[in-house]
Amino acid sequence: MSKMWHKNSPQRKKHSITTVICVLFMACVMRFLLVPPKTPLKNASLMPLWEPQAQFAGYYVALDKGIYAMHGIDLKILRSGPGLSPAEALEKGTADFAILWLTTALQHRSAGDKLVNLAQIIQRSSLMLISKKSAGIKTIADMDGKKVGLWEGDVSIPLCNLFAKHRIKVREVRQSHTVNLFLRGGIDVTSAMWFNEYHTILNSGIDPEELNIVFLSDQGMNFPKTGFIPCKQVSREILP
Repeated sequence: MSKMWHKNSPQRKKHSITTVICVLFMACVMRFLLVPPKTPLKNASLMPLWEPQAQFAGYYVALDKGIYAMHGIDLKILRSGPGLSPAEALEKGTADFAILWLTTALQHRSAGDKLVNLAQIIQRSSLMLISKKSAGIKTIADMDGKKVGLWEGDVSIPLCNLFAKHRIKVREVRQSHTVNLFLRGGIDVTSAMWFNEYHTILNSGIDPEELNIVFLSDQGMNFPKTGFIPCKQVSREILP
C-alpha cells in the first residue's frame, strides 16, 4: 500500500485532482446558495451646478469607477451650464438629484419645495471679490459706485446682501463664465471663486501682489456653498 500511495504515484495524483474538483464544486454551490441574486440597479439622475470642472470631479470619478453601481444606483450625470437650472430640473422632475447653492436651496425650501440637503459637500464659502490694486479699491466701502461683475442668478445673493449691509450701491455688470471682462478693464471688481476664477486670473499673468481680495467668509457672509440636494420623495425611493 505504501508503494501504491507514493507521493508521485498516478493513483495519488488522480485522488488529489478529484479532491480539488470536489472542493471547487462545493465552493461554487455554497456561493450560489449563500449569495443572493443581484437586484436590478435603480435609475437616478444628477445635475451639477455648472459645466464639468474641478469642483465636480469627484462625481465623475465615482461614476467612472462604478461606485454608484456598487451601491445599487445606475446614475446618469446630466448636462448643466448656462441657461440650465438644477433647481428647475428638480422641480420639474427631470433630475432626481442636483447640486445647489445652499442659499438657493433655502429659498426653495422656504417656498414650500420639499428639498433635503443630503450632503453639504463644501463647508466654507469660496466666494470672493477681486480688484486690481491699481484701481485703489481696498475695502467694500471703496466699491461704492464702481462697476462690479455679478453672475446671474442666486449665486449673487450673498454679494448683494454684503453691499446692502455696507449700505453701498455698486454699478452691477452682468458677468459671464469667464474673467475676460475684468482682465480687459471692463469692470473694476469681479466676482470669483477661489478654486476657479482666482487661479484663472493668476494664470493670465497677473501676480497675486497686484490684486486686492475680499473673501465673503471674512465679511460675515460665510454661507456654505454647494450641497448634494435631492427631492424628499426621490430620496426615499432611490437611496439605499
